[in-house]
Amino acid sequence: MRSLIRTLLSCVALTMFVRQSNAQTTSKPKILSAVPVTQLDASKIQTWMLPPLRIKEKPSKAHTQGLLVHQNGFFVTARRDDIKPRRALLLWLRCNPSNQKVNCNESKRNWTKIWDITPTSKPANWSGMLDHPGGFDSDGDNLWIPISQSHRNGKTLVRKFSIRSLIDKGDATPTESITIKDHIGAIAVSRSPKRLFGANWDTLLTYELPVDGNPIQHYERNSFIRNLPNWSIAVQDWKVHEGFLIASGLDKSSKLLASRPRSLIQLINIKTRQITAEIRLPQRASGNFTREGMSVFNEHIWLLPDDLGKENKLYRFPLNELLEIEQESLRVKD
Repeated sequence: MRSLIRTLLSCVALTMFVRQSNAQTTSKPKILSAVPVTQLDASKIQTWMLPPLRIKEKPSKAHTQGLLVHQNGFFVTARRDDIKPRRALLLWLRCNPSNQKVNCNESKRNWTKIWDITPTSKPANWSGMLDHPGGFDSDGDNLWIPISQSHRNGKTLVRKFSIRSLIDKGDATPTESITIKDHIGAIAVSRSPKRLFGANWDTLLTYELPVDGNPIQHYERNSFIRNLPNWSIAVQDWKVHEGFLIASGLDKSSKLLASRPRSLIQLINIKTRQITAEIRLPQRASGNFTREGMSVFNEHIWLLPDDLGKENKLYRFPLNELLEIEQESLRVKD
């Protein structure tokens, strides 16, 4: 009898323990899964040629910053480094990037237009040149370009330029400016809701800039991305595409293995601020693919990693190489 009672008490105790354990498990927040990552096969990358950089018919050099591929051609921001003081440039190559049959750049010997967009005025208490244009984006009608001082703690004017005015009139007069007391290296534009996303030097801070005059919000590196506390990308250029931020840059993690490439592109859900896919690009003999400009156009990701000079190469690969990582991850979860 005593043995039976002991057995019954043991069963009751075990049942209570299991229920308590289940309750504790249910109450714990779900552990977020790792970001799905893949490596891009080098054979997927196509190469296009851009014209050499010549200013006033003389060979010139400029440090590439941002890229926008547009139905009317290629826009590039760069800092001209072969003169003093250095200057912020916006370049345009008239072209049809949608033409799949012909690499239209091969017949272009010169850039269609080069503008000096170095601000001629700035707040009175700002010292030093704003000669560093960054990664930039379009809202469909305008280019939003950050122009900063060339150091980590520099300040920035984010300027809006009408694409129609640039193309039809050759006029690069900004129609709006936003002041930020930080070096903003890249701007991405969301049309709905209307806001700008800014990444500072090495992306230690990320900014949300409402275009309606509301206060600017900023996030520390470890709080902007919700499913990757050790987010370590230094964004060089990023764009908003169909509800996602597509961020291109370099992995600055000190724990990165020497054999692993630093070039990466991440797909970030704007609403949830979670990374849903990441693609790593192979190394090049001359450096990383994601060092500077990146754009999204015609179902491709376009990259302009090198400085402008005598020979300028543009690279692209299918956007699906990134999107399929997320889709495959969702299928696995289902």
